[in-house]
Amino acid sequence: MNRSFRMRRAGVEPAATLPESGRGYRHVCPGCGEGLTLYDLRDGDQAYWCDPCGRGHRASDPPPQALQPLPDAS
Repeated sequence: MNRSFRMRRAGVEPAATLPESGRGYRHVCPGCGEGLTLYDLRDGDQAYWCDPCGRGHRASDPPPQALQPLPDAS
């Protein structure tokens, strides 16, 4: 089960901006298709968050729609 997490709390800062995956996928919001921001959580885990939709998921549990093939991936 995938749960949304509130990541706009004190002490939760965005991690460094990361390039698209070297494995031929980009991580996008399943709802709107926009790129997601990676956050470091206080419990040591990381999570992706979509600012326009206000939804997110833990990095270790992405929904299948969150990983889209890059156009030039072979």
